[in-house]
Amino acid sequence: MKTYRVKAVRESEEALVLDILQNLQRKGTIVFEEEQPDHRAKETTPATEEQVQEIIDEAELGPYYSEQEAKNILHL
Repeated sequence: MKTYRVKAVRESEEALVLDILQNLQRKGTIVFEEEQPDHRAKETTPATEEQVQEIIDEAELGPYYSEQEAKNILHL
């Protein structure tokens, strides 16, 4: 299962987008939940250098990109 973030480009179209998503949920095609702001995000601890290296290794970017490029790609 994949999770997507949907954003209406224009406020005037927001109701239409919401209606489409709710319709798909009624049909059982998707699970639609409004995202709540996560106040814990400000309390996160930065990854250690060891964790960053592990993330880069898991993403298998090392052979193709420099460490800094990999960090930028992964937003680390």
